[in-house]
Amino acid sequence: MSVEMMSQNGLRMVQLGHDPASEITAQRFGSKASGLAAMETIGITVPPAFVLNTSICGEYHENGAVLPSDLPELIRKGIEFLEGETGRAFGNTNNPLLVSVRSGAPVTMPGIMDTVLNVGLTRQTVRGLTYLTGNPRFAWNTYCRVLENYGTKVLSHKEAQFQQLKKEAMRRERVIDETFLDYMALRDLAKDYEEVYSDKERVIISNVQKQLTRATEAVLDSWDKPRAVEFRKINPVAGVSGTAVLIQAMVFGNMGTDSGSGIGFTRNPWTGESGLTVDFRYGSQGEDVVSGDYSATTQLNLKETMPNIFVELTNIAKKLESYFRDMQDFEFTVETGKLYLLQSRRGKRSPLAALRIAVEMCNEGIISRTEALSLLKDLELSKIAVERLETSDPPLGQGISASSGVAAGRIALTSKKAETARDPTILVRETASPDDIPGINAAKGLLCARGVRTSHAAVVARSMGKVCIVDCRDLSIDLPNHRCKLKGHSLSEGETITLDGNNGLVYVGQIPTISEKPRELLAIIEQWTGEAEQQKAN
Repeated sequence: MSVEMMSQNGLRMVQLGHDPASEITAQRFGSKASGLAAMETIGITVPPAFVLNTSICGEYHENGAVLPSDLPELIRKGIEFLEGETGRAFGNTNNPLLVSVRSGAPVTMPGIMDTVLNVGLTRQTVRGLTYLTGNPRFAWNTYCRVLENYGTKVLSHKEAQFQQLKKEAMRRERVIDETFLDYMALRDLAKDYEEVYSDKERVIISNVQKQLTRATEAVLDSWDKPRAVEFRKINPVAGVSGTAVLIQAMVFGNMGTDSGSGIGFTRNPWTGESGLTVDFRYGSQGEDVVSGDYSATTQLNLKETMPNIFVELTNIAKKLESYFRDMQDFEFTVETGKLYLLQSRRGKRSPLAALRIAVEMCNEGIISRTEALSLLKDLELSKIAVERLETSDPPLGQGISASSGVAAGRIALTSKKAETARDPTILVRETASPDDIPGINAAKGLLCARGVRTSHAAVVARSMGKVCIVDCRDLSIDLPNHRCKLKGHSLSEGETITLDGNNGLVYVGQIPTISEKPRELLAIIEQWTGEAEQQKAN
């Protein structure tokens, strides 16, 4: 099927699965769409989608945040395509199509750009979703998600407003987790959320076309948000003019206990060990996992509770590594027992993991020696070492390691404090977000009371070579008084702590360390480099 939508800028929109994957390049249509197109070609199930190219972002910002004139027709054609693929209709009150609106920069920017989920759900179409699925709890939970996600990402309401209303609902129902709220409690919560909106905003949220247009604008706006600008400053990106916009049919991980969403790595991203590393949350959508606000289960539990899904993921991981010829970071959803892949990209990894992954993928026959050496070209191999603590003292806290190594520094309870401190710091947060990137970049390590190993903030910390520990339930933070507690031990901002990222342990004070070189792996690379140089000389 050929693409009809053309302009002086060339191809403006493509439909995944109907247009040649060769046309869906990362530079023109974003790394997300490029990865999805590649996965389809190797037989991996992805939800249908269409993507608007990166030139639209440049035009939007050059024209004073006004959408290009051809965009409404492009989106109309794209929605028609999704309706044909799914058998559902956008805005239909009996059989509604819901979509996600995602950013798609040509380079990976984890958690930096905005995503708007469940677009197309209104108070009217929620009835159709209930009828379609026979699951009123799912329908009202999804509508609450729309009101919260749309309110914060598109209409700039404070997330704390919605979180407070949610906490009050849980108190009323005497439950400790929102997953225990039944459909009647969620229906009442939706009413509370609607009260946050102004009359003008209620008009937007009740009209699916306005919803979609404003969501598209929000994704384009996120290209110039301070955290995106800061990310590109820390990680210079050449030749990139903006983000693509990916509009994709929703699949639902929040349908029940046989559903969920997760993030996976084809190999361990901080040690390089072979085998899946997965964070999975039952009854959730993808933003729950990557936000860092919730805990999740690991691949070990997934293997026990969803053995067929685990086997399928294992096989997919092999396909991804074989096709992309590198370790991959992927996002997935399980909807009532069916697996969908939503993204695959080159996985961020620690230097030690990079070394081990390059050697072992070559030894497994996945990549050549030349490719293995290429994966390591930007690393200072002589500086790679495994640091371990030399102490018999008991730790004051324990969490889950999201990046190996050891880091010591003074406690900084805000990103700004870490940025402005003269001495080395450890950024200590309830949960970290991409807004904390400047602080993560300035600190030696990151410690979070909540979150998972694959949250956006943990991924960013790992890619920067920072030690990171998440889900440290021994930690509580008293931000107004500039203090925190570890197992009841009170610490002031500015006191020194040490993170043991190898074991997820936290110690008070600066603990002595020992350093070990991965000599066997380094010797292999040295041999391969020598042989490559000799071949060039001959």
